[in-house]
Amino acid sequence: MKSTTSPTSPLAAAALRLLGERRLILGVNRGPVTFSSGADGKLRTRRGSGGVVTALSQVGEHVPVTWVAATMNDAERRAATDPEAMARALPSDRVKLRLALVERSVFEAAHNVIANPLLWFFQHEMWNLPERPMIDAPTMRAWQRGYVRLNEVFAETVLDEVPPGDREPRIMLHDYHLYLAATTIRRARPDAILSHFTHIPWPSSSLWQVLPPVIREQIARGLLANDIVGFQTARYAHNFLRCVESFVPDARVNFRSRSVSHDGRVTRVRVYPISIDVAATRRVATTSAARHRRAELEAISAERILVRVDRLEPSKNILRGFHAFEALLELHPELRGRLTFLAFLVPSRTGIREYRDYGRKVRDAAERINARFGRHGRVPVHIFFENNYAQALAALSVADVVLVNPLIDGMNLVAKEAAVVNDRDGVLVLTETAGAYDQMADGVLPVAAADIVGTAEALATALAMPLAERRARLKRLRAGVEREDISWWLRRQLLDLAKVAESRGGRR
Repeated sequence: MKSTTSPTSPLAAAALRLLGERRLILGVNRGPVTFSSGADGKLRTRRGSGGVVTALSQVGEHVPVTWVAATMNDAERRAATDPEAMARALPSDRVKLRLALVERSVFEAAHNVIANPLLWFFQHEMWNLPERPMIDAPTMRAWQRGYVRLNEVFAETVLDEVPPGDREPRIMLHDYHLYLAATTIRRARPDAILSHFTHIPWPSSSLWQVLPPVIREQIARGLLANDIVGFQTARYAHNFLRCVESFVPDARVNFRSRSVSHDGRVTRVRVYPISIDVAATRRVATTSAARHRRAELEAISAERILVRVDRLEPSKNILRGFHAFEALLELHPELRGRLTFLAFLVPSRTGIREYRDYGRKVRDAAERINARFGRHGRVPVHIFFENNYAQALAALSVADVVLVNPLIDGMNLVAKEAAVVNDRDGVLVLTETAGAYDQMADGVLPVAAADIVGTAEALATALAMPLAERRARLKRLRAGVEREDISWWLRRQLLDLAKVAESRGGRR
């Protein structure tokens, strides 16, 4: 298979060391493309959305991949049994797509009862604990018949992709939808080289104690079936080790080496802050489509531009971002009519009530700000509710200030994209609870997620910052992302997995 990676690059060497002639089997809930059914009944495809897909879609540029994803709708269930549709979806041989055929009832229970409204909200520490969650009998049925079953089906599909006779297949699983998949894989293939990477935050063990013991213990033991468990930050890795210590009494935890001895095996816990493919990101940002959209955005904007790019979801703290912008205009009337706020919000999980309610509040806030501060036919806030990657990068390239203020994030790749595409000496305002903050602290203006006044002041500071300081900060951020890019992120994992294989005496 041809790869775009140089045969002498460190990543190519790491891939060869781990894989030899194998393909990497990548297990991710979402695929690199999604399927829908057109009015004519024909299957349509489009690029997958979300930070995980954005990052992992670039992995296939460097490593031969078999990507296993779950079927998420009826069109994808059709596509799963249509070889021609699958071949058309990804014509390149760098990435082979396989869809795990998940029944609708299983998917609904796993995603819309457990993974998204329960685990995702919980791990982002967004519950109103005196009132929610209510983990009742229907929830526990959804856990067993939905989440557990989805993980079993997914694992069985992964196992089907292991070539006959392959010793020690190399398998990487991702994120909170698949915490249990390694259990089934390990049972069938004790020789597998397995890793799991969690893209979202991992809270403290005291918070995990809110969950029923069966859920928290199955999750902990499921992850311990892997050879390596990866997290975005050292804090999240430490929290996981504390959870194992608390909930898996037969496990021995070594905090110094970040390892767990359990069930006759050793699981290594590692930190891999995810990043972006710098060259690919810049290519998209300089396409004709992006350049055209950039010109349109500049035409509707005032002389200074504030930008945010997010999925439209509560953890991104979008509402407080709008409140901070409103406070900025109140405190600095000289900015009225001179500053435009461009917000690019990708609709997300619209079937969940909390997301719909949050989206309505965001719209209401933008309308209120425009009613208060609009003048001479121009409004200060423009919101774009769509998934348009080239447009988002175009906006980041022209921003004087980029606001990334999540309540808590596993990483946040928008911060890194902004650093590499911005050509206006833009300043990044970043919350300390974003995973990206650990790597980018020396170049950003830090804010606390709930601090509206502090965020407004940081925006004012960014807009007033001298050019030399703006340029120096952006230079530091850009150098850091270029140094620790997606190849760096992937190479470190491949090398750690290769060490696991070599410690077993595994051969290519």
